[in-house]
Amino acid sequence: MIVMCIRLILSAAISFRAVPKAIRATFSSFIAVQKQRIPSYKTVTRWLTIVGLYKLTRPKKKAKDWALIVDNSVQIGTQKCLVVLGIRLSEFKGQPLTFEDMEPLIIELHDNGSAETVCKALEKARIKVGDVEMVCSDDGPDLRGGINAFCKKNKVGRVFDIVHKIATFLKKNLQDQLDWELFASAAAEAKRKMQQTKAAHLAPPNQRTKSRFLNIEVLTGWAVDIIVAMEQPGHPDKEALKTHCGWVLQYKALIQRLKQYVLISRSVRQYVREKGFHKKMADEIEKNLDLLELDLDGMQYAGVLHDFIIEQSQLVPENKAWVGSSEIIESLYGKVKHLEQDQSKGGFTSLILGAAACVGEVSTEVVAEAMRRIKTKDVDAWVKEQIGETLVSKRRKSLGLWRKRKIKLKVEPDLAGIIEREAVCF
Repeated sequence: MIVMCIRLILSAAISFRAVPKAIRATFSSFIAVQKQRIPSYKTVTRWLTIVGLYKLTRPKKKAKDWALIVDNSVQIGTQKCLVVLGIRLSEFKGQPLTFEDMEPLIIELHDNGSAETVCKALEKARIKVGDVEMVCSDDGPDLRGGINAFCKKNKVGRVFDIVHKIATFLKKNLQDQLDWELFASAAAEAKRKMQQTKAAHLAPPNQRTKSRFLNIEVLTGWAVDIIVAMEQPGHPDKEALKTHCGWVLQYKALIQRLKQYVLISRSVRQYVREKGFHKKMADEIEKNLDLLELDLDGMQYAGVLHDFIIEQSQLVPENKAWVGSSEIIESLYGKVKHLEQDQSKGGFTSLILGAAACVGEVSTEVVAEAMRRIKTKDVDAWVKEQIGETLVSKRRKSLGLWRKRKIKLKVEPDLAGIIEREAVCF
């Protein structure tokens, strides 16, 4: 029952409240198990946090080829959640990383995400696994100093996440170009105007307000599709396209340039996702890029990426492959937000342990061992140490005290008890 509940949450993406309902609906069809007790959603939530804490704290296999992937996440408030995942390079399969490939090493929440804090967290991870060969993360200022200090102290290699680096290069190429700014603004305005019309299916995608260069591919793909549709004779939405999307044709040259950037970025990103950084990668990526039809601007952008690949590959020892993408942690944060649903708007809670539960194997043996070794009081102690008082609890204490205040009225003695019970602020 416990394994089934956890797998429904992690694998089938069912909400905590829906799990008991799904099991009840299934069991009701079979007489043999109709009387089986069904856990409440609160019990299922507690089971998940127990499995998460077990996976986070269980002993790790000591080896000399561990790779660490590091990232920070923020929600509301001042706390940052620092996550460190690990994988042995001997188990790096030459394909994009999955949750099952990884091992949760560190989950810590800090009000002060200083370089010292990050360095200490990485030291804790190193002690758990033995020796660390490399660290992969983005080049964010909240991580840079701590990772550099750790790598220098322990003579550990350090490479940058390819996805964030690509976004950095795209930003450098586009942020000061007027046609890009006008195009992005026009797309946002078109989205606002079209979303409540019959042309809503033709509207541009939402643009990210933060790190929007990470998803430039989506906006470019939409623009390419619009141009192709407008140039197609007899298209069923011809009039709607002319009315709402005719402005796109003004940016045809820009869109062609963006399309080249996207093709180059996709080729490099996919290679690094699958094969990581290694000595021969620069030549292999160059062969892949030679297959693309690029103009001068595209070749210059490809050259910038190629120079970065050469720089990173030189750090890797001979006959080794290093992990080159930290997207697995980005995916993990997305998974946790799905688990939290609306609770993510109230800051971090014990469900952050769901991040550890998501990582690695979810087998009967693992769950059984977790239930044997981890108690509810252990989860409560971890939450108290790492999170302290949640924002929801603080809000309730600050703004909700009046809900329990009783109004004292001077009335007849025989009516006082009734009125005192009823006269409660709401």
